[in-house]
Amino acid sequence: MEYDLKIDMFKKFFSFSFGVWTNAIISFFTVPLITWLIDPAEFGKAAMYVTTYSMLLTVCLIATPSAFMRFFYEKKEGERGTLFWSSLFPTLVTWCVLLFLILLFRKQINLFLTGQTDSTVHIILSISLLLGILQAFNQAVVRIKNQGFKYSLLQIVFSISNLGFVFLYVFFLERSFLALIYAHLFANFITLVVGIALDRSFFLPVRIKRTLIKEVLIYSFPLAFASMLWWLLNWTDRLVLRMYTDFVNIGLYSAAFKVANLIGIFTTGFSNFWYPFAYEQFEKNPSNKDLFVKVFDHASFIIFTFGTGAVAAKDLIFLLFAKDYRTASHISPFLLLLPMMTTLCVIVGRGIDFSKKTYWGLLIDGVTVIFNLIGNLIFVPVLGARGAALTTGISFILFFLIESAVSVKLYPVDYDFRKVYVVTTVFVVNAFLNSFVEKWYVGVLTSLVSIAMIVFVYHKVFKKTVSIVKKILIYLFGRTSEKKE
Repeated sequence: MEYDLKIDMFKKFFSFSFGVWTNAIISFFTVPLITWLIDPAEFGKAAMYVTTYSMLLTVCLIATPSAFMRFFYEKKEGERGTLFWSSLFPTLVTWCVLLFLILLFRKQINLFLTGQTDSTVHIILSISLLLGILQAFNQAVVRIKNQGFKYSLLQIVFSISNLGFVFLYVFFLERSFLALIYAHLFANFITLVVGIALDRSFFLPVRIKRTLIKEVLIYSFPLAFASMLWWLLNWTDRLVLRMYTDFVNIGLYSAAFKVANLIGIFTTGFSNFWYPFAYEQFEKNPSNKDLFVKVFDHASFIIFTFGTGAVAAKDLIFLLFAKDYRTASHISPFLLLLPMMTTLCVIVGRGIDFSKKTYWGLLIDGVTVIFNLIGNLIFVPVLGARGAALTTGISFILFFLIESAVSVKLYPVDYDFRKVYVVTTVFVVNAFLNSFVEKWYVGVLTSLVSIAMIVFVYHKVFKKTVSIVKKILIYLFGRTSEKKE
């Protein structure tokens, strides 16, 4: 039974991660290529557009996709379509309000994003937000129905559409940040069309129920504020950089973020799989806490090993980038803590959701955001982009510490946090040396020592992980030989 569950978990994880891995492979080669086509200042403008887009999309969604996923298994088959539209309707109302405000303050928005008042970026932003809302709900349906390969297909469609449009714009029009934001708009539209074409069951017919809207909003209201605070936690660094530096520094920082997101391959794929899987397991058997402990131990070992490996390879990776971007290699180490700590929070933080006490998210995010803001205001003027990376990375450690303590209080699980504290300390020391000592061999040596220490701390998990991988490979190769016969 336990073996079958492991195989089932692996299959679901792989199905949700396949598209993420494919996108990562594409990005691994295309992001460096784009740096040869677009200079850091233009890259920085595109980064500020993404910052604003993500903030406004968070406001529009008001956490209703999370409510839709939370209540999905509680509703009968015939009620789920009504739940979908009752969750989507408030976001469309919010978008209409934001559209009016964007048009009203278009000059100020364009100045902030591009440094010019006579830009049409506000129009692109408005349309992108509407597409982003629909796409968020389309993905929520796919995730909650555990349609991993469909989710991966949509990810691949987005990545290829985005890449294709960037190159068409650059080669036939101009080498500017507009190539990146138009590509984002185009890719969102194509992905949404493909997603709806594959499954229109929730989009049609349109059914709304007042009581469901109320239920969704009551659940999502605290999460909406928590989502905004989460946005601030993720994007405060770029806002402060915009205050104290120029678009070039923002571009370098964003390039470092792209490299740090390589470890996000595991994080994104895992979270897409884990949220619906954890909800499903909790509904079936709330007392099955051993599953959470085992997943946490294995995920901790894997994420810290890969994160430290990425630190070791940072200088080699940045050789693929244009020369103007290579100094960003020393910005990336602390930024790796974002996907790493987020992965751990995805596992341990579910106690807050299970208890439906989502208001805790406000306190957790609020404390971390204040810490992050103060840290960035102190260190960015002194250390620039490296100061932003240092503060943001440490802030995510603080976020994990608080969220894990609260979640375990609400849904007691016997996680072994001592090991995580040890390897986190090891990683921070290694990240500090790799950020401020600009000798590549020092970074490689300290990273290898760090990996050895991680394996030592997690030696039992390391052996089990190797054993599980062997079993999975035997299972996969066994199925392949059966098909051939």
